[in-house]
Amino acid sequence: MQNDDEEFIATLLHPDEYSHHMNQVASVTTNNIIFLKRKFVSKSGFELIKHPLSECERINYKDDRSVVLVVFAALLVLLICYIFYMLYVYWARLESGTHIKIGLLGLGLVYGVRWVFGARSHKFEFCLIDKTVLKWKSRAGDYKYKQAAVNKVIEFARSKGILKNLG
Repeated sequence: MQNDDEEFIATLLHPDEYSHHMNQVASVTTNNIIFLKRKFVSKSGFELIKHPLSECERINYKDDRSVVLVVFAALLVLLICYIFYMLYVYWARLESGTHIKIGLLGLGLVYGVRWVFGARSHKFEFCLIDKTVLKWKSRAGDYKYKQAAVNKVIEFARSKGILKNLG
């Protein structure tokens, strides 16, 4: 028998994001953690599994930065700055008719700077009594868009006394 007093807390994954976040938590209600599990022998490719929240020992939250993305973006910015510097130094030695796509270099610079400072993501770990760990991690570009849902889960976990903030 299902409880009618179950309230929705937050959606961490929308149905159009399921293909990018297999084996992660999809949403949280007052009674259940809804987990998106990959299922190979089905038409949809996944199934939603409910884990009772009463089995959850703690919820770990971390405001994470992707080190790989930050390093890659910093290298991209350094490379483009080096190219601009070399253009400045050797401008007089360029052959006539040489085409330099400054707009593409500028666009690469903008994206690199954006990745360096915008590589943040949210990360939740729902630790169950049977030592199972259900995880959810937002994509780096979704940090601001997922903030409201994350705040709802954090507030709910604090009210239950099961939140452990990792940073």
